Amino acid sequence: MAREFEYPWPSPNLLHRVKENVGIRSESPTCEVNFVVSPYRICPLGAHIDHQGGSVTAMAINRGVVLGFVPSDDTTVVLTSSQFSGTVHFSLDNLLPARPSRIHVTATEDAWGDYARGAAFALQNKGYKLTKGIRGYMEGSRGFDGGGLSSSATVGVAYLLALEHVNGLRVTEIDNVELVPGSKI
Repeated sequence: MAREFEYPWPSPNLLHRVKENVGIRSESPTCEVNFVVSPYRICPLGAHIDHQGGSVTAMAINRGVVLGFVPSDDTTVVLTSSQFSGTVHFSLDNLLPARPSRIHVTATEDAWGDYARGAAFALQNKGYKLTKGIRGYMEGSRGFDGGGLSSSATVGVAYLLALEHVNGLRVTEIDNVELVPGSKI
């Protein structure tokens, strides 16, 4: 567990590990890997009232998620994670959920993949054209699960920024903030 508390965050070891995983999964070990480093946030006053439209006093901490990615040759998104099993695989041309109900969702591909689908859907819903997907690997700081760190927002921001980058989109910081609350389908 010592590797999780290396300083600075993200450590060179973490970035190297993510880069290696992207290379393996993209079948191109020499590819140029892009990174999104998205920190967790704490809300000492007004924690989680943002889900109901309330205001919060948020602060970023020096832990979060690192998403390493390369652009796809087409609209395919393929993702793996150090924390979740399965491989997320979908096309940006078909973002509707495969199952009609969300009642019995487990922590498998379908559940954690919804954040990537949601980020893509949010961008498309605002009129942005997505012609390239991503192939990526995400690793988050361990030991912070369920700690009220807005990890879903952290992951949503990472996917938004990666999709924006590979598609050459210019989205303002304010627009990204507004896109994240709805970034799960």
